[in-house]
Amino acid sequence: MQLRLTPKRNRTLLSKILAIKTILILLVLFLGIFLLDKIDFPAPAKLIEQKISDDKLETLK
Repeated sequence: MQLRLTPKRNRTLLSKILAIKTILILLVLFLGIFLLDKIDFPAPAKLIEQKISDDKLETLK
């Protein structure tokens, strides 16, 4: 009977793969934020004013 041993993976290789994946995820996030910043969202042209009557206000002591 022959043993079938699977060799252990190199820990430095696993840590390099993890570091590369995290760097890629961070790059995608920063790229997404950068592209969202470039989009010009329209601002409302009219200033919204709402008057509050005195009977709605309550004074606290």
